[in-house]
Amino acid sequence: MTIMPNYFNMVLKRTEAGFGPYRIEKYTTPMSSARWNEMAIRGETINVMWSNIGHPDLNEKMIPIPIPADRGVHGYRVFLIRADRQAEFNQVRTLDQLRQFVMGQGANWGDIKILEHNRLPLITGTLYENLFPMLEAGRFDYFSRSVLEAPLEMDSFSSKYPDLRIENSLLLHYQFPVVFFVAKTEPALARRIQAGMEMMVKDGSLKTLFYRYFQKSLAGLKLKSRVVLELDNPYLPAFVPVSNRELWFDPLEN
Repeated sequence: MTIMPNYFNMVLKRTEAGFGPYRIEKYTTPMSSARWNEMAIRGETINVMWSNIGHPDLNEKMIPIPIPADRGVHGYRVFLIRADRQAEFNQVRTLDQLRQFVMGQGANWGDIKILEHNRLPLITGTLYENLFPMLEAGRFDYFSRSVLEAPLEMDSFSSKYPDLRIENSLLLHYQFPVVFFVAKTEPALARRIQAGMEMMVKDGSLKTLFYRYFQKSLAGLKLKSRVVLELDNPYLPAFVPVSNRELWFDPLEN
Protein backbone atom coordinates (compact mmCIF):
# COMPACT_ATOMS: atom_id res chain seq x y z
CA MET A 1 0.00 0.00 0.00
CA THR A 2 1.30 3.45 -0.88
CA ILE A 3 0.35 4.70 2.58
CA MET A 4 3.31 2.99 4.22
CA PRO A 5 6.26 5.31 3.39
CA ASN A 6 4.38 8.35 4.77
CA TYR A 7 3.05 6.30 7.67
CA PHE A 8 6.49 5.01 8.63
CA ASN A 9 7.86 8.55 8.37
CA MET A 10 5.25 9.72 10.87
CA VAL A 11 6.16 6.94 13.31
CA LEU A 12 9.83 7.93 13.21
CA LYS A 13 9.13 11.66 13.31
CA ARG A 14 7.18 11.25 16.55
CA THR A 15 10.33 9.87 18.21
CA GLU A 16 12.86 12.36 16.83
CA ALA A 17 13.21 14.21 20.11
CA GLY A 18 14.09 11.07 22.03
CA PHE A 19 15.98 9.08 19.41
CA GLY A 20 17.50 11.68 17.09
CA PRO A 21 17.39 12.25 13.30
CA TYR A 22 16.65 9.49 10.79
CA ARG A 23 16.78 8.68 7.11
CA ILE A 24 14.42 6.33 5.24
CA GLU A 25 15.67 4.60 2.11
CA LYS A 26 13.01 2.66 0.26
CA TYR A 27 14.22 -0.61 -1.27
CA THR A 28 12.44 -1.29 -4.56
CA THR A 29 14.52 -3.91 -6.36
CA PRO A 30 12.16 -6.64 -7.66
CA MET A 31 12.65 -10.02 -5.99
CA SER A 32 10.70 -13.00 -4.69
CA SER A 33 9.00 -12.71 -1.31
CA ALA A 34 11.25 -15.51 -0.02
CA ARG A 35 14.37 -13.56 -0.97
CA TRP A 36 12.91 -10.36 0.49
CA ASN A 37 12.28 -12.12 3.82
CA GLU A 38 15.76 -13.67 3.81
CA MET A 39 17.45 -10.30 3.35
CA ALA A 40 15.33 -8.69 6.06
CA ILE A 41 16.05 -11.49 8.53
CA ARG A 42 19.77 -11.11 7.97
CA GLY A 43 19.56 -7.31 8.12
CA GLU A 44 21.32 -6.98 4.79
CA THR A 45 20.25 -3.81 2.94
CA ILE A 46 16.74 -4.18 4.41
CA ASN A 47 16.44 -3.75 8.19
CA VAL A 48 12.72 -3.10 8.56
CA MET A 49 9.68 -4.34 6.67
CA TRP A 50 5.99 -4.75 7.20
CA SER A 51 4.20 -8.03 6.67
CA ASN A 52 1.29 -10.10 7.91
CA ILE A 53 1.92 -12.46 10.83
CA GLY A 54 1.50 -15.59 8.69
CA HIS A 55 5.23 -16.21 8.23
CA PRO A 56 6.87 -18.16 11.10
CA ASP A 57 10.36 -17.27 9.89
CA LEU A 58 9.66 -13.55 10.33
CA ASN A 59 7.84 -14.04 13.65
CA GLU A 60 10.75 -16.00 15.11
CA LYS A 61 13.83 -14.53 13.44
CA MET A 62 13.00 -10.82 13.46
CA ILE A 63 11.75 -8.40 16.11
CA PRO A 64 8.00 -7.95 15.61
CA ILE A 65 6.48 -4.67 16.79
CA PRO A 66 3.37 -5.93 18.63
CA ILE A 67 0.94 -3.27 17.43
CA PRO A 68 -1.18 -3.92 14.30
CA ALA A 69 0.15 -1.37 11.80
CA ASP A 70 -3.00 -1.91 9.71
CA ARG A 71 -5.37 -2.02 12.74
CA GLY A 72 -6.00 -5.65 11.77
CA VAL A 73 -7.99 -4.67 8.70
CA HIS A 74 -6.32 -7.27 6.48
CA GLY A 75 -8.19 -9.94 8.42
CA TYR A 76 -11.50 -8.62 7.05
CA ARG A 77 -12.08 -10.15 3.63
CA VAL A 78 -14.57 -9.64 0.84
CA PHE A 79 -14.75 -11.75 -2.28
CA LEU A 80 -14.14 -11.11 -5.94
CA ILE A 81 -16.60 -13.20 -7.93
CA ARG A 82 -18.09 -13.41 -11.39
CA ALA A 83 -21.13 -11.15 -11.57
CA ASP A 84 -23.43 -14.02 -12.55
CA ARG A 85 -22.66 -15.83 -9.25
CA GLN A 86 -24.01 -13.18 -6.86
CA ALA A 87 -27.39 -14.88 -6.38
CA GLU A 88 -25.64 -18.05 -5.20
CA PHE A 89 -23.57 -16.18 -2.63
CA ASN A 90 -26.69 -14.40 -1.38
CA GLN A 91 -27.81 -17.77 0.02
CA VAL A 92 -24.66 -18.22 2.15
CA ARG A 93 -25.18 -17.55 5.84
CA THR A 94 -22.80 -20.03 7.52
CA LEU A 95 -19.30 -21.39 7.10
CA ASP A 96 -20.70 -24.78 6.18
CA GLN A 97 -22.55 -23.15 3.29
CA LEU A 98 -19.39 -21.31 2.21
CA ARG A 99 -17.55 -24.64 2.18
CA GLN A 100 -19.67 -25.62 -0.82
CA PHE A 101 -17.67 -23.07 -2.84
CA VAL A 102 -13.99 -23.15 -3.82
CA MET A 103 -11.67 -20.26 -2.97
CA GLY A 104 -8.74 -19.13 -5.12
CA GLN A 105 -5.57 -18.29 -3.23
CA GLY A 106 -1.86 -17.64 -3.75
CA ALA A 107 0.17 -20.80 -3.24
CA ASN A 108 2.58 -19.43 -0.62
CA TRP A 109 0.46 -16.78 1.09
CA GLY A 110 0.59 -16.43 4.86
CA ASP A 111 -3.05 -17.29 5.54
CA ILE A 112 -3.14 -20.61 3.66
CA LYS A 113 -2.86 -22.61 6.88
CA ILE A 114 -5.70 -20.64 8.48
CA LEU A 115 -8.02 -21.38 5.57
CA GLU A 116 -7.06 -25.05 5.50
CA HIS A 117 -7.57 -25.33 9.27
CA ASN A 118 -11.12 -24.01 8.79
CA ARG A 119 -11.72 -26.56 6.01
CA LEU A 120 -12.33 -24.07 3.21
CA PRO A 121 -11.72 -25.73 -0.19
CA LEU A 122 -8.88 -24.06 -2.08
CA ILE A 123 -7.31 -23.93 -5.51
CA THR A 124 -3.96 -22.16 -5.49
CA GLY A 125 -2.03 -20.28 -8.15
CA THR A 126 1.68 -19.53 -8.17
CA LEU A 127 1.37 -16.04 -9.67
CA TYR A 128 -0.93 -13.38 -8.24
CA GLU A 129 -1.74 -11.97 -11.69
CA ASN A 130 -2.98 -15.38 -12.89
CA LEU A 131 -5.65 -15.64 -10.20
CA PHE A 132 -7.87 -13.09 -11.93
CA PRO A 133 -8.20 -14.92 -15.27
CA MET A 134 -8.56 -18.19 -13.34
CA LEU A 135 -11.54 -16.71 -11.50
CA GLU A 136 -13.09 -15.33 -14.67
CA ALA A 137 -12.68 -18.74 -16.34
CA GLY A 138 -14.46 -20.50 -13.46
CA ARG A 139 -11.44 -22.42 -12.15
CA PHE A 140 -12.65 -21.48 -8.67
CA ASP A 141 -15.70 -19.66 -7.28
CA TYR A 142 -14.29 -16.69 -5.38
CA PHE A 143 -11.08 -14.85 -4.61
CA SER A 144 -10.86 -13.65 -1.00
CA ARG A 145 -9.27 -10.19 -0.69
CA SER A 146 -8.86 -7.75 2.17
CA VAL A 147 -11.32 -4.89 2.34
CA LEU A 148 -8.47 -2.56 1.32
CA GLU A 149 -7.27 -4.68 -1.60
CA ALA A 150 -10.57 -5.48 -3.32
CA PRO A 151 -11.56 -1.90 -4.31
CA LEU A 152 -8.06 -1.18 -5.64
CA GLU A 153 -8.04 -4.41 -7.63
CA MET A 154 -11.40 -3.68 -9.18
CA ASP A 155 -10.09 -0.29 -10.26
CA SER A 156 -7.01 -1.94 -11.75
CA PHE A 157 -8.50 -5.05 -13.36
CA SER A 158 -12.18 -4.35 -14.16
CA SER A 159 -11.47 -3.23 -17.72
CA LYS A 160 -9.48 -6.39 -18.42
CA TYR A 161 -11.91 -8.70 -16.62
CA PRO A 162 -15.32 -7.02 -16.99
CA ASP A 163 -17.27 -9.98 -15.56
CA LEU A 164 -15.67 -9.67 -12.11
CA ARG A 165 -17.40 -7.96 -9.21
CA ILE A 166 -17.01 -7.49 -5.46
CA GLU A 167 -19.48 -9.86 -3.79
CA ASN A 168 -21.90 -7.72 -1.76
CA SER A 169 -23.33 -9.83 1.09
CA LEU A 170 -20.49 -11.53 3.02
CA LEU A 171 -17.53 -10.52 5.20
CA LEU A 172 -14.99 -13.16 6.17
CA HIS A 173 -12.91 -12.45 9.27
CA TYR A 174 -9.87 -13.94 10.98
CA GLN A 175 -7.06 -12.46 13.07
CA PHE A 176 -4.38 -11.66 10.50
CA PRO A 177 -2.74 -8.31 11.32
CA VAL A 178 0.14 -6.64 9.54
CA VAL A 179 3.00 -5.50 11.78
CA PHE A 180 6.46 -4.01 11.39
CA PHE A 181 9.35 -6.46 11.59
CA VAL A 182 12.84 -5.23 12.43
CA ALA A 183 16.11 -7.12 11.90
CA LYS A 184 17.58 -8.45 15.15
CA THR A 185 20.72 -6.50 14.29
CA GLU A 186 18.76 -3.27 14.93
CA PRO A 187 17.22 -3.47 18.44
CA ALA A 188 17.39 0.31 18.91
CA LEU A 189 15.34 0.81 15.75
CA ALA A 190 12.77 -1.67 17.05
CA ARG A 191 12.48 0.25 20.32
CA ARG A 192 12.06 3.50 18.39
CA ILE A 193 9.31 2.15 16.14
CA GLN A 194 7.42 0.69 19.08
CA ALA A 195 7.69 3.96 20.99
CA GLY A 196 6.36 5.92 18.02
CA MET A 197 3.50 3.48 17.49
CA GLU A 198 2.54 3.66 21.16
CA MET A 199 2.47 7.45 21.00
CA MET A 200 0.19 7.36 17.95
CA VAL A 201 -2.16 4.89 19.62
CA LYS A 202 -2.31 6.96 22.78
CA ASP A 203 -3.16 10.25 21.08
CA GLY A 204 -5.48 8.67 18.49
CA SER A 205 -3.40 9.67 15.47
CA LEU A 206 -2.95 6.04 14.33
CA LYS A 207 -6.71 5.64 14.00
CA THR A 208 -7.10 9.10 12.43
CA LEU A 209 -4.44 8.34 9.81
CA PHE A 210 -6.07 5.02 8.99
CA TYR A 211 -9.44 6.60 8.24
CA ARG A 212 -7.89 9.50 6.37
CA TYR A 213 -6.60 7.06 3.79
CA PHE A 214 -9.25 4.35 3.80
CA GLN A 215 -12.62 5.73 4.94
CA LYS A 216 -13.96 6.25 1.41
CA SER A 217 -13.13 2.78 0.07
CA LEU A 218 -14.36 1.07 3.24
CA ALA A 219 -17.65 2.97 3.18
CA GLY A 220 -18.25 1.81 -0.38
CA LEU A 221 -18.23 -1.83 0.75
CA LYS A 222 -21.15 -1.31 3.19
CA LEU A 223 -19.55 -3.58 5.77
CA LYS A 224 -22.26 -3.09 8.41
CA SER A 225 -24.87 -4.79 6.25
CA ARG A 226 -22.82 -7.93 5.51
CA VAL A 227 -23.06 -11.35 7.13
CA VAL A 228 -19.82 -11.91 9.09
CA LEU A 229 -18.27 -15.38 8.94
CA GLU A 230 -15.59 -15.90 11.61
CA LEU A 231 -12.60 -18.19 11.16
CA ASP A 232 -10.37 -19.53 13.91
CA ASN A 233 -6.63 -18.80 13.70
CA PRO A 234 -4.72 -21.30 15.87
CA TYR A 235 -1.43 -20.02 14.43
CA LEU A 236 -1.68 -16.52 15.93
CA PRO A 237 1.69 -15.60 17.50
CA ALA A 238 1.67 -14.91 21.23
CA PHE A 239 2.88 -11.32 20.71
CA VAL A 240 -0.34 -10.24 18.96
CA PRO A 241 -2.35 -8.07 21.46
CA VAL A 242 -5.78 -9.50 20.67
CA SER A 243 -7.45 -8.27 23.86
CA ASN A 244 -6.58 -4.58 23.38
CA ARG A 245 -9.59 -3.56 21.30
CA GLU A 246 -8.48 0.05 20.75
CA LEU A 247 -5.77 -1.27 18.42
CA TRP A 248 -8.19 -3.01 16.08
CA PHE A 249 -10.44 -1.98 13.24
CA ASP A 250 -14.15 -2.59 13.86
CA PRO A 251 -16.36 -2.69 10.75
CA LEU A 252 -19.27 -1.36 12.80
CA GLU A 253 -17.36 1.91 13.14
CA ASN A 254 -17.48 2.40 9.38
